[in-house]
Formats: sequence, C-alpha cells, structure tokens
Amino acid sequence: MEYTVQENPTGPGKVEILIDNKQHYKVFGKPVDLTSLIRIQVEDGKVVRHEDWWNKKPLKNRGTVGFPLAGRLAEATRRGAMLLTHALMGFGKDPPTTTTPS
Repeated sequence: MEYTVQENPTGPGKVEILIDNKQHYKVFGKPVDLTSLIRIQVEDGKVVRHEDWWNKKPLKNRGTVGFPLAGRLAEATRRGAMLLTHALMGFGKDPPTTTTPS
C-alpha cells in the first residue's frame, strides 16, 4: 500500500485533508491496483464533511448524478454491501483473546 497525506488550510479554522491511497492486490494471479482519494473537511477541529473518491472520481450518489433516483440506489447498494461485510466479519468485534496457562 502506498499513500500520501496532505493538509491544506482553506480559511480561518478550516482545513482540508487529502489522503491519496493506492492498494496493490492480485486477483486470479493478475495484479490489480486500486486508487482512492479521501477528502476530509475540518472546521474548528471537527470533521464537517468526508468524501471517498475512487479512481479520482467521487462516488455516485444523489448529489453527483443527474438522475437522483439512480444516486439513491447507488447509496443503498453501498450501504447494503457495508452491512453484509460487517455481518460476515462479526460487526467489527475483535476476536476473542486466548490466554495460555502459566
């Protein structure tokens, strides 16, 4: 994985944080690179906006597509995939720790 973090002041008490990320995988023996950009806007120390971009493009949602119903469907699909992933992974619970007798 490769990544860079850049912090850009955008005004008094405001900053935009850009996290450029490149992940390397092998799928069926072929190399696959996934590129993402995370944009975080911070005002007075609090996150006020978070955006995930894939391949340097914003994710499709009701604000980025011309037909809002298609954007809502894309959002619902992402949320469903997220819930399925969490369910398969035990909803983020840490695995039980094992102790060895002394």
